[in-house]
Amino acid sequence: MKLVIRQHRPLRRVLIGCGIALATLLFAGLVLDVGGWRDYARAVVARGDAERGGEDLERLREENAALRFEIARLERNEEIARTARSDSQAQFVQLQAEVAGLRREIEFYRDVVGAADNAAGPRVKGMQLKALADAGRFGFRVILAHIDENDREAEGSVRLAVKGELKGQAKSFGGEIIEAGSSGLNFKFKHFRMVEGVLRLPEGFVPRQITVAVQGRMPAASSSSETYDWAAVLN
Repeated sequence: MKLVIRQHRPLRRVLIGCGIALATLLFAGLVLDVGGWRDYARAVVARGDAERGGEDLERLREENAALRFEIARLERNEEIARTARSDSQAQFVQLQAEVAGLRREIEFYRDVVGAADNAAGPRVKGMQLKALADAGRFGFRVILAHIDENDREAEGSVRLAVKGELKGQAKSFGGEIIEAGSSGLNFKFKHFRMVEGVLRLPEGFVPRQITVAVQGRMPAASSSSETYDWAAVLN
């Protein structure tokens, strides 16, 4: 029989026993609190998801604001372009009307010049009427020509007379319907002269003809007249 001699270490045994007991207690605590750890882990994950969701939401809000701004800018540009197109169309129509008016003016004066003759004294060479904004008011324009071999001035006055119907009866009016330009009906010129003014017709009066008479003083006692259909000279 072999005799084994071991060193007696009571403190070591106590420390080992305490360590084993402490480890056992920690393990038991972990096992018992596993539900709490699981909840804690879930809370951490949820908080991380919420933070990421908040960041995504903020980014989406910024992108939405940028898109709204871009849409507003595009709509404004389209409105400006639409307004510009509308203005251009209106200007184009206005220019067409002006060109048509100028062409009529050219034809009118071409006829005036072409109709000039060598008769003594001032002559009526053209008549135009234009309806104004107010009912019954018309602007008139009379072209006079005077060709004199001695290059003398023509001097005299213009008289207007309008014939038509009023309440079914034939009626004529003279100087009383001239609203403006009466002082301009007197003339003194050498070759061509334009006489302008405004006529105001009585309410209900339907004009049919207008007569333009010229009474000259120089050359002495020269006169002439022209009668036009109202509708023919009304632009």
